[in-house]
Amino acid sequence: MRLQDMKFAQALPPHVRSYISIRHPGYISGEDAMLALPCLDEISGLDETDAYVQADQGVPGSRPALAATHGVHFTTMLVACQIIAGNSFKAGYLSYDVQGSHRVALTGRGILTHGHYFLHVPQNADATDADATETTSYAVTPNFQEWRFPDRLPPIWQTVADTPRDPTTSCIITGRTRFEKAHVVPQAQEEWFTNNTMWEHAEGVDSASHSAANVCCLRPDLHKIFDDRTFALVPKLEADGRCHTVVHFFSTQNSIADVALRHHNRKVHSLDAVAPQFLFARFALTVFAYVKNFVLRGAQRQIAVVQRGIEPSGRPSWVTKVIDMDRAERHKRYGGGGSRASSPSKRSRPPSDYQRDASESVDSYAPAWEEDVRTAAWAAAAQRRMMSLVPQLTWI
Repeated sequence: MRLQDMKFAQALPPHVRSYISIRHPGYISGEDAMLALPCLDEISGLDETDAYVQADQGVPGSRPALAATHGVHFTTMLVACQIIAGNSFKAGYLSYDVQGSHRVALTGRGILTHGHYFLHVPQNADATDADATETTSYAVTPNFQEWRFPDRLPPIWQTVADTPRDPTTSCIITGRTRFEKAHVVPQAQEEWFTNNTMWEHAEGVDSASHSAANVCCLRPDLHKIFDDRTFALVPKLEADGRCHTVVHFFSTQNSIADVALRHHNRKVHSLDAVAPQFLFARFALTVFAYVKNFVLRGAQRQIAVVQRGIEPSGRPSWVTKVIDMDRAERHKRYGGGGSRASSPSKRSRPPSDYQRDASESVDSYAPAWEEDVRTAAWAAAAQRRMMSLVPQLTWI
């Protein structure tokens, strides 16, 4: 009889704990970090990077400025920031400097490698005077409820291809046949779903609750961290130019790191019934989970809020208004309290996956880095439950 060697936890590679942040040029240093994503995108010989760019000059040097092996997918980061800045898909751009003079010039397959960048959004692109170059005073959308679904998706999201279908119903990431049905746009966002007329994007859909166009299959543990907005499903280009829908992790904290290393950039399958617009909405929902600290930080913030208004034609409509909001007002609106608390109390696992989706709330979850204790406790409890079941049952 041959015995197998014992297994110990392996040390995580250094890049797992490295993040790239995007800063708002209109705020003081220390209060300007809008979004940070972990460096999980591996750089191959075929990938375009900005490792040669001297950040202080914004121009390529003769040798690499950084010895980077991993970074963050440029388009994923840029679109995430453009969402925060009011869907500024045409005008918003990243730069190496706070003035916005040295733009990041990468293609759809580019990978960011520098520690931080600045997002700039021209405020009056049609003007002929100096106002046309003012790029630092833009407002930010504070959360998913205040975000309006765009009239047109960003270019890369318009090229999302159909995914292959597994003849056996299985988890879209792992192929495991033990799965739960997960809502792409959560049931808790029914009001947002209706206000943004999301039913227009899929035939026969009138709500977020029960529709094949808004459901995917995920292994139970992946469903849990999907609900926690740890990862999203995004389009990325392969070396041959083909676009695939893949897993993109927004966090590597605690027990999530192993899962992220295993599944980040993994192609998914069996999403042919899910509308790309729903995947984009879910991407935005995930992005806003990591913006809360920026919204609450600082003395003043330009905040974009949605209100009922009247169009020039006299027709009622939703309009976005920019409010110069102080710290107290922002904490009152977005800082938590009651059902909107940033650190929810521990709850038992709902008996069905549909019930769990229904109980999810945009503001009932804090970003993953603020939930270390809860995440670690859930992982430990899950491991104990698994050990009490069939000994041969193995998760991959």
